[in-house]
Amino acid sequence: MSVSDSSSSLGASQKAGKLAHNYSWWPLIGMSFSLTNSWLGVSSSFVVGLSGAGQPAVVYGLIFAFALTLMCGYSLSEFSRLLPNSAGTSFWTLKLLERSAVGDVEELSVREKSSSALDISKLSQKEDETTDDKLLKLSTMDSNSCRSSFQKHMAIAVGLINYFGCVFTTASIVSSLIYSIMGIHSILHPSFELKRWHTFLLYEILTIFLTAFNCNYRGLPFLSSFGLAMSLFSYAITFILCLVSRSDTIAEQPWPKSEDIFYKFHNNTGWKSNGMAFLVSLINPLWSFVGIDSATHMVDEVGHAAARVLVPKVIMTTIVIGFVTSFSYSIALFYCVRDTSAVLESIAPAVTIYYQATGNRNLAVFMQASTIVAGLTCGVASGTWQSRMLWALSREMEAMRPEGTLSRLVTARFASIDSKNKVPLYAHLFSQVLVAIIGCIMLGSTKAFNAIISAAVTLLIVSYAIPSVILLVRGRNRFIEKCEREAGDEAVKAPSKWGVIPHTMTVVYALFCLVMLSFPYVKPVTVSNMNYVSVVYGAIAMIIGLVIVLFSSI
Repeated sequence: MSVSDSSSSLGASQKAGKLAHNYSWWPLIGMSFSLTNSWLGVSSSFVVGLSGAGQPAVVYGLIFAFALTLMCGYSLSEFSRLLPNSAGTSFWTLKLLERSAVGDVEELSVREKSSSALDISKLSQKEDETTDDKLLKLSTMDSNSCRSSFQKHMAIAVGLINYFGCVFTTASIVSSLIYSIMGIHSILHPSFELKRWHTFLLYEILTIFLTAFNCNYRGLPFLSSFGLAMSLFSYAITFILCLVSRSDTIAEQPWPKSEDIFYKFHNNTGWKSNGMAFLVSLINPLWSFVGIDSATHMVDEVGHAAARVLVPKVIMTTIVIGFVTSFSYSIALFYCVRDTSAVLESIAPAVTIYYQATGNRNLAVFMQASTIVAGLTCGVASGTWQSRMLWALSREMEAMRPEGTLSRLVTARFASIDSKNKVPLYAHLFSQVLVAIIGCIMLGSTKAFNAIISAAVTLLIVSYAIPSVILLVRGRNRFIEKCEREAGDEAVKAPSKWGVIPHTMTVVYALFCLVMLSFPYVKPVTVSNMNYVSVVYGAIAMIIGLVIVLFSSI
């Protein structure tokens, strides 16, 4: 592929429109936290941890998840500061493999400035145009830096792993909203019996409803900021009402014993070891931190120079706030539980705890409704995240193929920006169709659907870990120095000898998830309770392989 081919393909996506620079600190942190929403995530899936190893599994699982997620967050932040690009892990993989694909001499060669893969608006007056121009060149994929098939295929594979993690996360959010809504109905109608077709129908309705919000760019920054405010409001109001209301009933029933919350493991898994029961119950707290990379895919709507500062701060802030809220919320709700068996048997554990704490159905419904609104903003944020991921990945893939090929035409469509709505509309609609298809699996097999949800955690962590592996093998200090030299920006921090630790732990975390989250949740293992997540991994691997083969040949 010639440089002219690369330049023309890189500019193809720009003809349809461009993304607006409409994300600053508050909309960006709003989107990131609305998506992760750790306190809401852990409360929505209490039953997984409680039915596994009990309350201590959730409490200490959150600490475990926070520590490892913090390592992932540092790794993502470092890459975002060095190489801000909306393709995220896919682009970082491409750049990390640049040396082995090109050679040290060509790596330092002058690149065509006109071969930009990005359509960047003018920065605000406060931004340094010289720095942004250098960042634009550094964050550009051209023919000189992408000659190896292995390099391109690895970048595509990592991007698709990340993308499927995004789609599965969106599906899990919609699923969580279903049970939250049905939980309200069950509180008001105790005799209600949930049917599988109920969940399927509501799932598809919610998917269509959430699709509409990402079809135009104008309301997204406001929705992101509103999502942050609504999440924190829901957290505060439910936290306070539960504890205050429960304190009024301690004469009837004392507070639960602290040892039941912090010490006693209730091993209901069938595993002989409490440690193993704890490990297989970690899916609940681990799921509460998914989506921490969302800000990395918003670079084109933030601006490259601004993204180097904002994105790392947003990632780390999201993780810290997520842990503080989820940890405190879990403990507070555990102290409000009066009947554990009723919580485990309920459609939505959180609303059952609200009712047990307050003794008032209407108040419990109000509290649950506030969390549902926060959950809806979570679904909108996830839609934004997955569409930007597919759009950015398609933009990079479009640049890899010569003019006139079918694969280029297809990727160009997904890489286009709707000129009127200023969003990657085709990427968004395609992603939502995939989410709707996943909902059809729910109608056929709940176990298969749950396996897909579990895979969301592992796929995302693996996509974070692959660039870290390459960085560690290549040499972190050398790579950072290279990026500093090419960017010519003194704002890039000098390499620290301790910086390899987060990247190493990110890799360890990915291996842990691949292994431990594949074990059966309960024993003895039967066809009905088997963990089928490994089947999902195999299916995703085959799909990625097929995409790469077709992309390279047509």
